[in-house]
Amino acid sequence: MREFENYVQKIKNEVYCQVAKYSFAGTLEEKKMEIADELNPGPNPRFRCCIYHERAVTNERVKCTLSGVEPGQNVVRVLPSACNGCTPYRYAVTDMCRGCISNRCRQSCPVGAISIADKKAVIDHDQCVECGRCEAACPYHAIADVKRPCMRACPVNAITVGPNAEAVIDDERCIRCGACVQMCPFGAVQDRSDLAEIIKRLKTPGSAVIALVAPSIADAFGYTQVGKVTTAIKQIGFQDVVEVALGADVVIQQETAEFLEVLKNDGVMTSSCCPAFVNFIRGEYPQLLKYVSKTPSPMAAAARLVKSLQPDCVTVFIGPCIAKKDEMPRTDVDYALTFEELAGMIDLDEIDRLKAAPLNNASCAGRKFAVSGGVSESIRRQLDKAGIADDYELIKCEGFDEIQKTLRLLKAGRLKRALIEGMACKGGCVKGPASIHYGVTDKKAFACYCDEAFERDPAEATKVFGTE
Repeated sequence: MREFENYVQKIKNEVYCQVAKYSFAGTLEEKKMEIADELNPGPNPRFRCCIYHERAVTNERVKCTLSGVEPGQNVVRVLPSACNGCTPYRYAVTDMCRGCISNRCRQSCPVGAISIADKKAVIDHDQCVECGRCEAACPYHAIADVKRPCMRACPVNAITVGPNAEAVIDDERCIRCGACVQMCPFGAVQDRSDLAEIIKRLKTPGSAVIALVAPSIADAFGYTQVGKVTTAIKQIGFQDVVEVALGADVVIQQETAEFLEVLKNDGVMTSSCCPAFVNFIRGEYPQLLKYVSKTPSPMAAAARLVKSLQPDCVTVFIGPCIAKKDEMPRTDVDYALTFEELAGMIDLDEIDRLKAAPLNNASCAGRKFAVSGGVSESIRRQLDKAGIADDYELIKCEGFDEIQKTLRLLKAGRLKRALIEGMACKGGCVKGPASIHYGVTDKKAFACYCDEAFERDPAEATKVFGTE
């Protein structure tokens, strides 16, 4: 039986489970308004100030789960009633203030927002410009930077504080990476969902719904066998389960060929697998878009393969990535689910009793795309196989700090003959914002999953689907 790593996961799972339960039963319309009372029966609240606040948050979470994913609409949204636990101010004087007589904090403030009262520093937040000089000047570290976790996590400064002290997302700046969703301690930021619509598809007679499962499933559901999760997915109505790693096998071959052409001109190319990475370039470094690989992502490639064999099928990506919901409308993928949503659709308590179904239609190299370095390492092996001299550079970037540094070098013209692998999440897709497992990656277990692949070479794996 799976244990939840935190209460945010637990309360989100409760909502997903109830929505899935009533969707499968065909009673969602008449039952959806009862979910908040069912999950929060009272009289005492579990996590909030009162049972009425708790129910209000649950109602907003249900609405978000039923909101659907629309092209062009931000897939990430704030639940206003849940966003009330953070201070509206960034800097605060703590009890560590010793009332020193040097008053360095007051002297450092460029706008005179700090005064001394009863031998303690006091910040006038109406004047404060949040420059941080007082925090740096205090010899006792008595001024704390209490910047909101969502704002701290956002790599593009797309989050501000609204008039009611709630977080506000600038949809134009947001790159849909989901970092704010993962980092909010109150679960006040959530991704929109097509969960109910997907279940409706699963229940439609004659509808062939194919699950496209990301290779990071080996880490997300690491407490059980991947094959048992495959069986659980089929039990809820999916006709078949195809590995997105098969799409990665296609990407390996196409991106290698593309990079070889780039090398002829001593050029640079970035990977295109991570949609949040591509969105970051599009928003922050639009002049560098010309360097982004034209090869589709593994998700898009896998859907294209499946649709080529079964044109009328419905494809559903399942993975740890929220940005995939944003990418999905531009591909042959019809819907996108996160592992969090999948966990609400299947019976986690019964999963260990299932018989494991095989999941073997991708190569070892394709499966390794789930971890940082998997893309560049796979392309390096292809180049070695082709006898290409090692006079190029493979740059692995995981997380936006590394991505920023590398893109600045590229913008300055200081990179030549290089492939840049960009992963928004540190560690790669296995640490996606909806991965359901945020602890240390079980590298041994993931390596075993990769090694269990029947095919070692991407070209051999794709031949199974009749493609080269």
